Amino acid sequence: MENKSFIEIKEIQKFYPHKDGKLFHRPGEERKKVKAVDGVNLSINRGEILGIIGESGCGKSTLGRVLVRLEDPTSGDVFIDGVSTKEMLKTDPKAFCRQVQIIFQNPFDTFTPRDTILKIMLRPLKHHNIGKNYEERLEIIKKALEAGGLRPAEDIMSRYPHELSGGQLQRLSIIRSMFLNPGFIIADEPVSMLDVSVRAEIINMLIDLAQNHNAAVVFISHDIALTRYISDNIAVMYLGRIVEYGSADEVIKNPQHPYTRVLISNCASVDPFEQREEISIEGEPPTPINPGPGCYFAPRCYMADEECFRSYPGCTLLGGSHYATCHKLKHPSDEA
Repeated sequence: MENKSFIEIKEIQKFYPHKDGKLFHRPGEERKKVKAVDGVNLSINRGEILGIIGESGCGKSTLGRVLVRLEDPTSGDVFIDGVSTKEMLKTDPKAFCRQVQIIFQNPFDTFTPRDTILKIMLRPLKHHNIGKNYEERLEIIKKALEAGGLRPAEDIMSRYPHELSGGQLQRLSIIRSMFLNPGFIIADEPVSMLDVSVRAEIINMLIDLAQNHNAAVVFISHDIALTRYISDNIAVMYLGRIVEYGSADEVIKNPQHPYTRVLISNCASVDPFEQREEISIEGEPPTPINPGPGCYFAPRCYMADEECFRSYPGCTLLGGSHYATCHKLKHPSDEA
């Protein structure tokens, strides 16, 4: 019997109509599409943190919004423990919200500015009938704030969002999510706007969510060194597609796709004694408007040849769970 992962992301596509400036289109004229996410397949287990890395504009955040159903996919679906999130949201929206939560990049945009922290934190407890009465909910909030390092809790609860720091607000975002005991959490660049001094606290809270609360976490970031530290597995995105996937150490130490090699060669290493040769590429990523037919990275790739421009490569298994999509790769058994 096949063992299914807790989260199954299957053939997710998110296309937007291209705004070409035309007021009218001829009948039957095919409209161009912006392929923000183009056929993503991923699996995540309980207690696992999956890191997603790539340049700005590669589709990471769009994928995150689709996973949490802030945007509907053009096609494909996400399954949680075998249940379609599309059907889950349709039949029981509250159950979906309890199961799936997102932590945004900018904590200052997360909270209603006119409400106190107490009112903000009470809202999900009341909405989901957590706690029998006001006193019990108040005690739940106090304990959660104290455990999250927000002390004294009474002082924090009386304040408004603008009176707190970005790090404090981001901790509140995670604590509010934990009230619902979600099984699936998407963290979209959750520390990029925070001071370096508080980033470790937020990262440790996310690790705690995965390890001690048995949640599946998607960690979206452009910070490769940080993603390596927090993630069990890493998926590399380029122009809406996953071009490489594997364990965090395997992808970072042994990158196989040319794009992954470029990213890693130009990022800061967690090892100050590690020597890397920077790989430079020219040009900006091509437009996501009807890309192809070849490899999307081919116009910038230092290894590309005619085959790379003719057809998009399939997945090459490199051993274990490690795979990449590149015409230049061979399975280890092919080299024997």
